[in-house]
Amino acid sequence: MLNICERIDEELTTLQHGDNVFHEALEKVKEGEVRFHVTDKSGRVPDYDLAYTYNMLLFPENVRAIITKMTQGGSVYAPFHSYDENDKDNICLDFLKAFKKIEFEVIDEYSIAVARAALKYTDIDIYYIDDRLEWFVENSDKLHKVESFSNERDKNVLRVTPSPFEMGYTKRDWSTVFSLAAFQNLFFWQSFTEGQKGPFKYVEVVLTQIAGIGGILSYMSMVSNAASTRGLKAFLRPGCTRYPEKLLCKYFRVNPKPDDATEENTITIVDLAVFTTTWFCCQYPASFDESILDDNFAAEMREYAEAVLGGRKALGVLARGTDYITSNLGADRTHARVEQMIPVIREWMEEGGYEKIFLATEDQDNFDQMRKAFPGKIIAISQERMSVADMKKKGTTLIYEFEQKSNQGQEYNDALEDTTVNYFYALYILSKCDAFLCSGQCNGWDTVRSLNGGKFERERKLMVVLEGDPEIEKWKEIRPVTAGMFARGVYPTSKAFFMTSRFDLNEKVDPDAVRKAWDKTLKVYPYMSYAVATRAGKLVLLENDRPFVIEETSEVIEPFERAGNFHTVTFCYLTNTLWIYADHVPFDGTGYERVLETFFYHYYCITDGKEYSVPEGVYTEKDGAVDGTEIDAYQMVDAIDPKVMMAGMGKGDTFVLKECIRDELFLTKEDCRGYCISVPSDEFMNYAKSVKGSPMSLLSVFLARAVERVHPENKLPISTMSPVSVRKVMGNANSLLHQVVHAPYEFKPEDLEKDDATLNGMYRGFLKGFSSEQNIKTLCGVYRGICEGYAKAFAAGALDNVIIETRSGIKPSIGVSYLGTLKTAEYGNRIRMTAFHAMQEKGVMLQVTEIGDHFYIDWYQGFHGEMYAKAMRDLMIEAGMSGAILERVE
Repeated sequence: MLNICERIDEELTTLQHGDNVFHEALEKVKEGEVRFHVTDKSGRVPDYDLAYTYNMLLFPENVRAIITKMTQGGSVYAPFHSYDENDKDNICLDFLKAFKKIEFEVIDEYSIAVARAALKYTDIDIYYIDDRLEWFVENSDKLHKVESFSNERDKNVLRVTPSPFEMGYTKRDWSTVFSLAAFQNLFFWQSFTEGQKGPFKYVEVVLTQIAGIGGILSYMSMVSNAASTRGLKAFLRPGCTRYPEKLLCKYFRVNPKPDDATEENTITIVDLAVFTTTWFCCQYPASFDESILDDNFAAEMREYAEAVLGGRKALGVLARGTDYITSNLGADRTHARVEQMIPVIREWMEEGGYEKIFLATEDQDNFDQMRKAFPGKIIAISQERMSVADMKKKGTTLIYEFEQKSNQGQEYNDALEDTTVNYFYALYILSKCDAFLCSGQCNGWDTVRSLNGGKFERERKLMVVLEGDPEIEKWKEIRPVTAGMFARGVYPTSKAFFMTSRFDLNEKVDPDAVRKAWDKTLKVYPYMSYAVATRAGKLVLLENDRPFVIEETSEVIEPFERAGNFHTVTFCYLTNTLWIYADHVPFDGTGYERVLETFFYHYYCITDGKEYSVPEGVYTEKDGAVDGTEIDAYQMVDAIDPKVMMAGMGKGDTFVLKECIRDELFLTKEDCRGYCISVPSDEFMNYAKSVKGSPMSLLSVFLARAVERVHPENKLPISTMSPVSVRKVMGNANSLLHQVVHAPYEFKPEDLEKDDATLNGMYRGFLKGFSSEQNIKTLCGVYRGICEGYAKAFAAGALDNVIIETRSGIKPSIGVSYLGTLKTAEYGNRIRMTAFHAMQEKGVMLQVTEIGDHFYIDWYQGFHGEMYAKAMRDLMIEAGMSGAILERVE
């Protein structure tokens, strides 16, 4: 792709602006050049640069690695080093004609080519924001300059975006696509013809060793059906799959290579994914019948199916596991787990009156779980199955790798034939069932439906990433998650990103009082009763009437998913300790703290049998539902491109704790350590006042000094990052949502030689400027931009890839989050908050809260060893806080 950029001051090849400038640049790209100056002799267009990126490099590295593995070195985006905008016969204009108008969010080489094709060959109107489009196309009544586009998707509008994850194919929705994807949907034939004009007679399909027999039949059917619209006949390249020709011919009828096929009359599709992911190909899904099978093989399976099903009404279930789990493909290739399939199966069994469930699965764990869930109902082919654990033991992520490591030579060929026959027997029997449920997108889905010929009384393919957990799909939707997308974008979407609070109470925890107090809290904050779920590719809040989990255990019960009854909060207790786990997506620490104030007020009123005076600023059941809990300050301002903020960050070296330098992006609980420094409030505040500091500034200074004490040799700035609530500036004080921006501050080594009063003054001066109304509003716009970007990635099933790519480039951080005072009545000193942290991080994070007459500095770090925590405790004692105590907590 050639991007249009500002001119830089470097000696580069200079091209002349004109209709062919991109083609001229691509010729130079073939010679190794990647950036060019462009000038316009007429002076109408200002000077600019063209910067080249190889198309597959537009994906993050981790995504490319998955694609490379699954295609065995292939691509999903062709390089398009040459193409002909005048070769109308090899431009798929039907794609454009599927829409009533086109909206361009981005202007680059490919969006310009799409616009030119639309103007030249169609009557479709074009809408654009960036007036640089006018540099490359002639004036037309079909061109319309606008200021912005609607946030809502419209199936009749083609929206061309800058996101490489918007392929269209993953959601089978091409109304919003990346500029390269839009271009490829028009010019894909040219990526295969490579400048040849034909006439063509054949299409040669090249598959990989990964393709299973279902894939071979499905892909060949798709290509054959699509190619036939151009009068072309498809055939499979001999020897390109892992199946011997003898085996294929023994059981199936796959088009052989015609004797008269030559390079001149044949279009060769090497990167099949480039073709199969297009809108055009998906208009011609796999469609075949038993004629594709060898007559004897078909007769044997027909007889076997009749014997197995025995005339009974059966529900067919295809539950893929193994390599769909180990390869971690994401998006449309994430399959439903057995526990997610069970409620759908139960509903269908009851409604459809099915007597048996025919289960097809290669995964032993899936098989065992299904038999346990439906005793006496499961029938299945007797075959050797594998498990995820088996695959991991052999160091494999794909079935074909597992097969190759399990057998060699003739044993491998024999095992491959047995597996193939068993697999196809299972698919065939599925096709003879009365209804069909599939765990997700796979070639088995296509094969079964093709063989069935549209006779199923009901059929469904679960798409859990895009549609959510089937068990809660009928729950009422409240609204989309907005600000919470920031939190969702920092940890894998398959896990809840949750806050852990540990409270050590003076008395034994009363679970009945916990339940009653929480019920009263929900009357004040009904927002806390919602579930967070996926609907149509969006993260949304749902009504949730299920009981909250309150369980006697010291183990973690994560909120958000099934273990937590799909709630955003779960409670665990053991003797005097109460753990509260809260999903970080719908609310931040500040909002959560207000909820805890209400909860503890009601809890102690219940346990003590008395009505305490209500602390100022705390809402109770008598107040009813609090107004403004769902106001999002980010939405009060226009979105700003996050690059504005990122441009000034990360420049220059800063100190990184050596303990944090690890290859893992995400840590386990076992990797981490938690500590609590408790200190009497009067001692802490007396010292803060003596150095003219605030709790936030004092904590930040002590943390930087603690690092310096452990590493006196350090000569680099010590960088800290602290969340700052925007509620005061933005006027949404009651909001529970994720409403923070993050303040970065660097303590230079020479600054740490100054006294505490000076350092606190410097930090408070920085924070005052950072918290100015103008800066907060600007950052709210940036955070809105980030959230909207994450929402788009989530909708495309690509957020995890964005998270991994982002995480891989971020240095481990240290920081302080000061949550203020948890307002309580006389019962405050009966509560010790010994832990408050989010998920495991490589760095160090302090979450600080004052409860009763103590500050609790809850310290969580992604490594073992208490040297930094001890250094901070010692600094506090040296500053006159003799009551400072350090303890290890889980």
